[in-house]
Amino acid sequence: MTEDFSSANFKKRLGADYEKKKKFYEKLVEETLYMLSEELGKKGIKYHSLAPRKTKIKTFESFYEKVKRKQVKDKQFEKIEDVAGIRVICLYRSDLEKIGDIISANFKIIKQDTSKTRTETPFGYSSDHYVVRIPKRCKGARYDNIKSLSCEIQVRTVLMDAWASVSHHLDYKQELDVPTTLRANFNALAGLFYVADTNFEWFREGIEKLKADFMKEAKGGTLNLNQEVNLDNLRTYIEYRFPDRHKGEYPKLIAELRTLGYQIISQLDKNINRVLPILNKFEKELVATYKEHYKTPFFSRTGIVKCILGIIHEEYLTPDTSEDFARLARKYRAKLS
Repeated sequence: MTEDFSSANFKKRLGADYEKKKKFYEKLVEETLYMLSEELGKKGIKYHSLAPRKTKIKTFESFYEKVKRKQVKDKQFEKIEDVAGIRVICLYRSDLEKIGDIISANFKIIKQDTSKTRTETPFGYSSDHYVVRIPKRCKGARYDNIKSLSCEIQVRTVLMDAWASVSHHLDYKQELDVPTTLRANFNALAGLFYVADTNFEWFREGIEKLKADFMKEAKGGTLNLNQEVNLDNLRTYIEYRFPDRHKGEYPKLIAELRTLGYQIISQLDKNINRVLPILNKFEKELVATYKEHYKTPFFSRTGIVKCILGIIHEEYLTPDTSEDFARLARKYRAKLS
């Protein structure tokens, strides 16, 4: 007997099953997000966002329409694989493969559509898609009700996401949907997004090369300090000078250095070397003064540079500077004299 997908009875039965499974799909999304977040953190991969899709769980009406459109007669929750879904938006195209490797290592892959697996040119500027399940190694009551369910993971760059948002509102699902007179412009626009992503990748590689060259010269004793004070030079230099300290906030420090007249790295290097013999004592005394506010006896990389600026420059001590910091900075400036 042929299933009548439009019948009220069929829709009612499907709706009852949907309501039973909905909470388990929601649990699956939360578990998948947690696992991915943990693994991305371990690998040190920065990302723009990691979140459920706009509709974390496909609405029943959307699910029902897809069942009808695909004529899914049985096992609808197995065969419709995107009931649950999350989206990872990364910064660079090279991160797509890294994130894909993480997904492959931590989930059971049911299906994937990526730049590596596609046999045809995708429509527009397409992201990577994975359909996954919780792996067999995850056992116990926490996983019993979700291990047989599938979750879709979309992985895309920021520009892929922008493209997807625009093309979604245009409602173009395939190339034939685009008016013939506009197809050339549509494809050219997709190409521009691809080129922009490529240039972002090149720019990141350029930054990494500059940093690597800087470190190589520094360790080899051939570092040229007559380089401008910019964000990348400053970050790399301070990381080289204070490798054991944790990262700090650089944009504000850059602005402060420029206000004080620092134009090249050698100017800062000179003053760091000048203060270095007394810096540990200053830091210990300052941390002791503010012991209620500090869980560690050490400032960050940028924090210690700010201490040096306070010791060297009276003009760095503004009316907003705390009295204790200003007092200690002047005390240790006198020691320099």
